[in-house]
Amino acid sequence: MNTLQENHSELFNFLDTSTSPYHAVKNVRDHLLKANFTQLNEQTPWKLSTGGYFIERDGSIAAWYFRNTKEASNGLAIVAAHTDSPNLRLKPVLKGNQVGLSQFGVEVYGGALLNSWLDRDLGISGRLITLSPNNEIEEHLVQINEPVAKIPQLAIHLNRSVNENGLILNPQQHLRPIWNDVSSDTTDLVGFIASESGIDRQSIRSWDLMLHDLQKATFAGADKQWIASARIDNLISCHASLSSFIKSVSGDKFKKVPILCLFNHEEVGSTSAAGAAGNLLPLLIQRIFKDIDYSEALAKSLMVSADGAHATHPNYLEKHDLDHEIRMNAGIAIKRNSNERYATNAIGQATAQKICESNNIPYQLFSNRSDLACGSTIGPISSANLGISTIDLGIPQLSMHSTRELCGKRDVTFLEDFLFNFFGS
Repeated sequence: MNTLQENHSELFNFLDTSTSPYHAVKNVRDHLLKANFTQLNEQTPWKLSTGGYFIERDGSIAAWYFRNTKEASNGLAIVAAHTDSPNLRLKPVLKGNQVGLSQFGVEVYGGALLNSWLDRDLGISGRLITLSPNNEIEEHLVQINEPVAKIPQLAIHLNRSVNENGLILNPQQHLRPIWNDVSSDTTDLVGFIASESGIDRQSIRSWDLMLHDLQKATFAGADKQWIASARIDNLISCHASLSSFIKSVSGDKFKKVPILCLFNHEEVGSTSAAGAAGNLLPLLIQRIFKDIDYSEALAKSLMVSADGAHATHPNYLEKHDLDHEIRMNAGIAIKRNSNERYATNAIGQATAQKICESNNIPYQLFSNRSDLACGSTIGPISSANLGISTIDLGIPQLSMHSTRELCGKRDVTFLEDFLFNFFGS
């Protein structure tokens, strides 16, 4: 496996350009096509032969490599992650003026750290839906990497107690971005986005648009030992999963049928047609195994849910179980929770440890404080949906759900190594 230092340009480009789930899927698609995978349409019949395939659905993408039904009887090796990140999404009606400034409404998507969106240079990305001259609905990816919008924070002179009492933000009132002066000739935000994207304004019917921070991914720390970037949760898992999947397939290093599934909507509970709680993966498996009884294969299958883990924060030790101290650059975190917020059980933990120890991959064991609510992942959802044993793990990070997150550089390589060996186990 190549080191991250050698491949950081590719990873950073993936982080920087995957500003929406739809752009993340596009980037994954480009990698799969380059690796000679074939895109299939869920609405048409499939005739599968030996080779790699993938499908897309509304910000999610699933890929697999199929050789023969005999191999399929060995089971599936599935790695799942998610393409979405907490952010601010533009509402269906974009208008509003106050004190000479043009604004628009946003809705908070997922558990975003709202204060981290203040005073940032914000671009706009996502998709526009148009109606063609033939009366057909068409989708267009758009990405404006210019500081179009700002959410200015209230000056401390007007809120003297903010540092003592904390910042309280009302999403409806305090998160409305400014994007222009009302005296400007440019008064239609959608028209501006259409013009910047080369799309006819009159053809636009709807959109899924969101704000993104324009600061690029970079190494941080005195020894450049960390990665600072937007959307580390969970694009780093997506990139590591994709890289390991393609290397495993191209090197013929697998015994089970390898499947990569990157879901949309994890940050809002996964309950959607494209989310892990939907039928995308179950139906995919049914179609792959349509000519055989695949119940035995499912029983032999194993899934990894790759998602970020909390590193122990040096300034908030009281928020962590210090019996389970987690450090950046000290190895992947295998996540346990007795209330099934994570899917890993004792057998899954031992399986992950076996892969790590056999391949000199450092690992750590994460467990939440018993007096604090625990987050969750797609692991328990997918595991219940399929009846497949699942391991929850990921790389430790700080500032999770901020516009600017932090993780260890070496941990990314550890995760890639683990997933590569998981596909080959």
